Amino acid sequence: MSSSRDTFSPHSHIPYGADGSGFYSDNTIGCYNVILESVPLVLESVKSASVKPGSVFTIADYGCADGGTSMSLLYACVKELRKSYGDDLPIHVIYEDQPVNDFKSLYFRLEGLIPGPESYVLDFPNVFVTTCGTSFYSQCLPPQSVNLVFSSTALHWLRDKPCNVTGALHHTMITLPEEAEKFRNQAAKDWETFLLARAKELAPGGRMVLVQLTVDEEGQFVGTTKNTPSSMHHTMRDLWKGLVHDGLITQDEFDKTTFVNYYRTVNEFKKPFESVDSSSPVRKAGLTIVSIETKVVTCPYRDKWLMNGGNPNAHALWFIPATRTWSNSTFTSGLSDSRSPEGKANIVDEFFKRYENLVAKRPEDHGMDYVHAYMVIAKN
Repeated sequence: MSSSRDTFSPHSHIPYGADGSGFYSDNTIGCYNVILESVPLVLESVKSASVKPGSVFTIADYGCADGGTSMSLLYACVKELRKSYGDDLPIHVIYEDQPVNDFKSLYFRLEGLIPGPESYVLDFPNVFVTTCGTSFYSQCLPPQSVNLVFSSTALHWLRDKPCNVTGALHHTMITLPEEAEKFRNQAAKDWETFLLARAKELAPGGRMVLVQLTVDEEGQFVGTTKNTPSSMHHTMRDLWKGLVHDGLITQDEFDKTTFVNYYRTVNEFKKPFESVDSSSPVRKAGLTIVSIETKVVTCPYRDKWLMNGGNPNAHALWFIPATRTWSNSTFTSGLSDSRSPEGKANIVDEFFKRYENLVAKRPEDHGMDYVHAYMVIAKN
């Protein structure tokens, strides 16, 4: 029986895993490390904030998933605010994601009902948590109500699919200029839309810390780095193509399987802020970019294998869910509506089983290094 999450059409993807299970954060260990790298930037933004007597300090986490990966960061924010302003300052934390998001796991983690990082809700007084199931491509919160915006590994998901990618599944493998242009244009439009919505929500003096997937100056991106022999997106393409060869899916289904995302370069992130005559809508909205840098965070699964070795089958079984949490719905969405939900699930299960078998053969070749741009943006 399909759930409402299975039938909902989100702008990006449907989370994989049972509601309330904590599946996403439990299987994306690398995202904890990515966010850990942002802690100094976030705490500096907290310290620079102007807090008026009688006010509420509001933090909004956009594209939060099930909340686990950012809990340690938000704990550090609450601790810093308590150190500076004492217990009397009300702190409001708002988690935003799609309506299909696993908010149940978020609350379970915050209340200590499933294992996870320390909970700031349990350890500090006068802290309030709410959730928002509105797309971050629209205004989600009241004007000038947010002091700190945070978002990690979320803005690569686009509002709409620009087009199918000929011969591949991901924009980084596009060979046709017209397809590349469609993805670039959609990504630029969505980036500006996101920034303008946040500009409305941020209070004067507020800041954003955004940690987003990028293509760095060396052409590296998530799953495709100099450090790892096999490219994740190339591997996915080849395995999905293998299902066509074996008659499990059709060529049309392969052609319609497209990741609705885009990894922007640093220049693409900076472009809305660089109008020399201040004509940029983003600059007119009061936003300025304070800093931006790229970092590579190595795959913790591969790192552990290289250090300790072990049973390759057990390693592959542990590694594959880290790719499936965010990609499962893309493969499902490419399959024909004439197939039953169970039939689609069986095909995608077979795909990931083949991926698992491939990793088990040469674990050292496979990993998902993260390549991110770390940005600080201020509201005048």
